[in-house]
Amino acid sequence: MRVIALLALCFAAVAAVPSSDTRIAGGSLVTIDKYPSSASIIHTWDGLHHTFNCAGTIINNRSILTAGHCIYYYPHIFFRIRVGSSYGTTGGELLAVSQQFQYPGYNDDNFRYDIAILRTASFISYNNNVRPSPIAGSSYVIADNQTAWATGWQETQDTSAGQASLRQLSDAQVVTVNGDVCNSLYEAMDMPITPEMLCTSWPQQGNGQCVGVFGAGVYHSNTLVGVTTQCSPILPTVNTRVSSYVEWIQTNA
Repeated sequence: MRVIALLALCFAAVAAVPSSDTRIAGGSLVTIDKYPSSASIIHTWDGLHHTFNCAGTIINNRSILTAGHCIYYYPHIFFRIRVGSSYGTTGGELLAVSQQFQYPGYNDDNFRYDIAILRTASFISYNNNVRPSPIAGSSYVIADNQTAWATGWQETQDTSAGQASLRQLSDAQVVTVNGDVCNSLYEAMDMPITPEMLCTSWPQQGNGQCVGVFGAGVYHSNTLVGVTTQCSPILPTVNTRVSSYVEWIQTNA
């Protein structure tokens, strides 16, 4: 029996007016207290050695929302979740995973239905650096050319010099892109942009954000509206539109 009070998800039914944030567009290193719902998904073969895999977002005290392709090829026992740290590969708390939920019909060729949930083996303890994010409800509307914030884990050390990868939390100001326009750009790649997808790009540039982002959250008015699935240096970034999957998230989170 599910404990509704403990596991309740936060939904926003109607979009609020975007906040007037003065941060410049582009990837900037930030600390976890700015996005306490941010999590990193770690891959491990033996429970001892860990490598960064993808990003995710805390949506309640046992569930992480991420991209489906991040977990598609491995069972849950190969994943760990790091929360409460400004770094994706160190610090905070590392949690085992007990279950994974892949959205039915996920297509690894065109990344349709690219959304998944990892459930932690123990409850996530909240503090100033660990909090669930409100997520867009089914009636949440975000118009074209709206300001949003994309997050991710940016590599901050030169691994070519033999240093271990150190990924720090980052954010970037982006704008939403009209779906038809985005579809026209991707149709040559045989990757149709459907209503369940949300495209974003750098303001005034038209190309997408790539800051160590797969599975990471995209926020509009402090509400989780997207999960990043594909990015490109020349095309808009494609995100899974969270509001299209509310019922499935409620059922499995």
